[in-house]
Amino acid sequence: MTKISVLIPAYNAAPYIEAAIKSVLDQTYPAHEIIIVDDGSTDETESLLKNRLDIRYIRCEHRGVSAARNRGIAEAEGDWIAFIDADDLWMPDKLEKQIRYTGEHPDCSIVFTRYENFTDIPVEELSDRQKAVMDVVAYPCVVTALIHKDVFAKYGSFVLKYAYSEDTEWLKRLGFAGLDLSAQIEEVLYLRRIHSSNTTVSHETAGEKEWLALMAEAIRNARKVKKDDQL
Repeated sequence: MTKISVLIPAYNAAPYIEAAIKSVLDQTYPAHEIIIVDDGSTDETESLLKNRLDIRYIRCEHRGVSAARNRGIAEAEGDWIAFIDADDLWMPDKLEKQIRYTGEHPDCSIVFTRYENFTDIPVEELSDRQKAVMDVVAYPCVVTALIHKDVFAKYGSFVLKYAYSEDTEWLKRLGFAGLDLSAQIEEVLYLRRIHSSNTTVSHETAGEKEWLALMAEAIRNARKVKKDDQL
């Protein structure tokens, strides 16, 4: 059986993380391992998770989601890697459908799914920013992807200086370097929870200056990949 490592970066995730873990454990195609990298949480996240036997729990100093994801990648034993944010959920057949797709498309090294936003907040209590985010569904999205571990070896991992849009830079880097990012299962298999503490909600959409800087970073990193390929 193909081994999949599921990586969950967590920071003050106590209200939601047990539901996220359950959605992974309930998969019709079982993950080889669930690795939770606790990014220095100050709530009850550690006490909830540190003694669980059905996950690998790693606690680090608080350095942000990029560092947490990178640590998980370094620790992963699987041939494939899947991310889920600590406040989100998977549909039960997500991994099964993605691993089936890779079997049918042996040249595929990254496959996405569609996602939907959801919230437990009553509609009348949603802020304008939360309403705006609820209506946005961007593709492709790193957290929906099943990614072969060799992709990280070749194209690099997440840039530490970004606390937000780190996944955008990474995907743009892959695209600029020539990796095909078109593989997507046209089903909603990932559910993204919108709540008051979302990074997406707490950060405004990047302006033109920030977006151009992000694209420049992605282009520089893609050129490094291409240069390494030529050596």
